[in-house]
Amino acid sequence: MRVVFEKPFGHDLASAHALNDTIASVFRETQVFRIDHYLGKETVQNMLVFRFANSMFEPIWSREHVDNVQITVAEDIGVEGRGKFYEQTGVTKDIVENHLMQLLCLTAMEPPISLAADPVRDEKVKVLRSLRPMERTMVAESVVRGQYGRGFVRAEDVPGYREEPDVARDSCVETFVAMKVYVDNWRWGGVPFYVRAGKRLARRVTEIAVQFKKVPHPLFHAPDGGMAPNVLALRIQPDEGISVRFTSKEPGQQTILRDVAMDFRYGAAFGSNTPEAYERLLLDAMRGDATLFTRRDEVEEQWAFIDRVFDAWQSAGTVPPPTYPAGSWGPEAAHDMLARDGRRWRRP
Repeated sequence: MRVVFEKPFGHDLASAHALNDTIASVFRETQVFRIDHYLGKETVQNMLVFRFANSMFEPIWSREHVDNVQITVAEDIGVEGRGKFYEQTGVTKDIVENHLMQLLCLTAMEPPISLAADPVRDEKVKVLRSLRPMERTMVAESVVRGQYGRGFVRAEDVPGYREEPDVARDSCVETFVAMKVYVDNWRWGGVPFYVRAGKRLARRVTEIAVQFKKVPHPLFHAPDGGMAPNVLALRIQPDEGISVRFTSKEPGQQTILRDVAMDFRYGAAFGSNTPEAYERLLLDAMRGDATLFTRRDEVEEQWAFIDRVFDAWQSAGTVPPPTYPAGSWGPEAAHDMLARDGRRWRRP
């Protein structure tokens, strides 16, 4: 017998632990399949292949070569009639605690000893346990909340969050969050991971962008005063693919530099007949393959990290998040957070 659970797995660490205890009183862990549909996406599954089946990428996938990593989970839709649900969750519990944390784990994890379920999940748990704890002073500097206001999305005038049905007119629920987190281990020490998720942003896109360090000595002089950094971007949705941006010379007598891209698209290479995420996951559950499902300790480690953020917000009192216009890329404070580090958000 097997049992499949859909998220959310609790609403904080204590409730997740209690839920897991209840499940464990009836089922063995090998019988439990906790679904996170992001792990069923072909592009997410391909991350392991991309990293560990290609010798040209893994040697540069570390602090020696990477300047920062940006993970974006953006939606251009609003709460779509789910105001009552969102008032109880917000974007942090809805997306960051599960989907985004899993993307971070797959980006930062070490090579597993095999592709069996437990070795893969062991490495993801190590990443979660390596996350630098969010102390209250860190939350004030490294976490930005936001709530969408009225604006335009695809040339359509859309209401603000507080104008949505079943949403309190003085709601303090966040529909956007951006964080700067660190994975304190040998591979990633000192490399910031900038993660963000939000509703009513400029476009629907999920992307992991690995930005590499600048060359140690600039031999060429770009007209704008500097060369764009090399970026490797894994597009999870909707235009599934992988692109590499690098600097090239324009044809001609003068040395004029231009940022160009090599682009791989799933649809062009393999066609569009890929299974839906839930199709793959439910088939794996029937087969008893738990590789793409979250284990009990994964769930609890994710909540242990996120709970500290909520604790800091609660200690600061009930303060409404700053609003951002629907159709933008979030509040200015999110851009300021990167600007203080001399960086800026990539626009997918």
